[in-house]
Amino acid sequence: MGTTRLSVVIPTHNRATDLRECLTAVVGQVDFDQDEVLVADDSSTDGTPSVLADFPQVRVVSVPGSGSGSSTARNAALGTASGTLVLFIDDDIVVTPDLVAKHMLFHEQFPLVEEALGGPVLWDPRKRITRHMRWLETGGPLFAFDTIGDHGEVPPEHFCTANVSVKRELLSRVSGPFDERLRRFTDVELASRLDAVGMRLQHDPSAEVWHLRSDTPRTTAERMREVGRASVELERVAPDLVPPHAPMTPLRRCKAAVATALSPIAEIAPQFLAERIWASRAAWAFSVGRRDAQLERES
Repeated sequence: MGTTRLSVVIPTHNRATDLRECLTAVVGQVDFDQDEVLVADDSSTDGTPSVLADFPQVRVVSVPGSGSGSSTARNAALGTASGTLVLFIDDDIVVTPDLVAKHMLFHEQFPLVEEALGGPVLWDPRKRITRHMRWLETGGPLFAFDTIGDHGEVPPEHFCTANVSVKRELLSRVSGPFDERLRRFTDVELASRLDAVGMRLQHDPSAEVWHLRSDTPRTTAERMREVGRASVELERVAPDLVPPHAPMTPLRRCKAAVATALSPIAEIAPQFLAERIWASRAAWAFSVGRRDAQLERES
């Protein structure tokens, strides 16, 4: 058997419905005579095993521990991967037609070990996309792909494991490669170390994937609170990578309370007002998460 060209790595945990849609799109683009798809199941307790049984061509990788997190899951998959290239996607992602081919073509055209390719992660256009979700894509606390200026020289903070491909040899230049102490910020932390060993990240706007989830101001606030908590973990590992955050003050608390109260009308409010409402609520949630995590560390 010849060398495996591509390993598609997908960590999963209790997202059986999304995983089925994800795998359905992926396996139709993969030549299993030359490529492989690895799903690292992180102790799922839903219908994930049944979904995986319906895709016998997919290789299931067991993850040590219980609920160990995506970093441990990805490392477990990489430990058994045999492809010279690795394409990372998430279990709540649908790849668009020719996504795999676009990543493969890129690496044929840019064979140097340091060359890597990312693509945008967009909302699923088959679903209703609210103004709040649009704001998350363009100005809100999401991936900020719209801010990329030079697609041929992309800052490492745009390295997103929902849609990025790298040579396995480049990954071997760093330890881990994913830091298993982190539950979030794993992408940016790894990217900073890959950047230090020469990674050159490019971006292809046409190599897009679709997020299966939807977001509301409430779910965004919940996520930002968890991101705030995770930033305290990141501070221990890589303090230079911690995102900026404003101090908690009575005035900011008041603004956040007003923003939360006004959230139901933000979808019909003028754009500038809606964005201030969503931004205030998200920023406060991040600060609350940081405070909670810091208090836990001190107790």
